[in-house]
Amino acid sequence: MGKTVRDLDADDEKGAMDAIDGYAVGIDMTARNTQDEAKKKGLPWSIAKGFDTFLPMSNYIPKIAITDPQNVELWLSVNDEVKQKDSTQLMLFPIPRILAEISQCMTLEQGDVVLTGTPKGVGSVMVGDVMKTGLRVDGKDVEEGRIEVEVQEKGGPYEYKET
Repeated sequence: MGKTVRDLDADDEKGAMDAIDGYAVGIDMTARNTQDEAKKKGLPWSIAKGFDTFLPMSNYIPKIAITDPQNVELWLSVNDEVKQKDSTQLMLFPIPRILAEISQCMTLEQGDVVLTGTPKGVGSVMVGDVMKTGLRVDGKDVEEGRIEVEVQEKGGPYEYKET
């Protein structure tokens, strides 16, 4: 976000778009085993999204590089096999509505990052897999939006255990 936004009106498209400073691509990882166990028990499952390395982000993409954020192709490959590839035109809700809904619950501050969703094709990865992702505008790759990351074992004392 480029500025503070609170209680944004869902019809204020200009206000929403003016509040955006720039864009980035992220890979929003989830430990499904941890998530499923917590859900079964009616517990919060935020820990399933909170492990080290679970949200690699691209470099900052200047707002001017994406003239229409509702018309961007996003893609993700695992070991060079494309798993996700679709357009932001398919988003269930437009960006202004997403920002309005969030800002009516919590204040968005300058520097905040808002994740808007993912294309179909979510799947599992294994240690050693290499994920690559990026975006295209008008068929042209936006270099600042590229990510390449190898899936790694967390290490350390935490061990997931079903209880």
